[in-house]
Amino acid sequence: MSPKIKLLLTGRIQLEYYCYGEGPKTIICLHGHGRPASDFEFVAGKGKRVISLNLFHHGNSTFPSEDIERDPLRINEFIELFELLLNTEKVEHFHLFAFSQGGRFSLCLLSFFAEKIETLTLISPDGMDNSSFYNWASRQKWARRIFRNFEKDPSRLKLYTNIALKLRLIRPKVKSFMDEFSSGRERFLRASQTWRNFRMLQPNIEKIRKALDEYQIPLLIIMGTYDQVIRPKQAYRFARKIGRPDCVQEIPNGHHFFKPSSINKFRHLLPFSEQ
Repeated sequence: MSPKIKLLLTGRIQLEYYCYGEGPKTIICLHGHGRPASDFEFVAGKGKRVISLNLFHHGNSTFPSEDIERDPLRINEFIELFELLLNTEKVEHFHLFAFSQGGRFSLCLLSFFAEKIETLTLISPDGMDNSSFYNWASRQKWARRIFRNFEKDPSRLKLYTNIALKLRLIRPKVKSFMDEFSSGRERFLRASQTWRNFRMLQPNIEKIRKALDEYQIPLLIIMGTYDQVIRPKQAYRFARKIGRPDCVQEIPNGHHFFKPSSINKFRHLLPFSEQ
């Protein structure tokens, strides 16, 4: 199915999004790092309208690179753009569906648009722990400076990941994940830019709990049993904090969820699949 590709522009940022199908049911989707908005084409079907966003630094969704260090993306800035999207597409209520890095954005959106969200489905979501080393380091100027130094020649990073692995500072799967994104300058640049630029997007646990309870929003978190990038135990810990200890569903998978064989493992779990 070929999407209708649209653009929204507000202030300094531009959002590209794909629209699939038509119908009374709207599903808004946010992809993971390095993934395309087209990942969610499989959701489209009779009576469904799928709106799949390209996150910034992906596709034609843009953010000024010169602003990343001194004035990164703010939650309120993204909220304003998302509200423009809803108004433009005349969306009254919607299902929110996100993977990995898209999960961080979705958790930030939740408390602002809770009255419009019918269900929230997250696959291996980022943003469940603002104090994790990955998230904490992004807010440290020295750490961001290190990553910027690798942007011209990311192959040098492999030396440090090898050392970190030997010292047991990182897990083998995390090393493989980092090596994957340091395999080329363009890929590493996007990884560095998103990591640095999204550092102020910090989901608030108390606001999430309150929004879920007040509006009784069904929440499903799908995790891969073998995922070593974002591990199931992180999801269980997060679920307890927000008062939804039973919302996590594991499937036999790693962190790559959008191969046809992986999609078939979870598509029947999606709350909007047969509604």
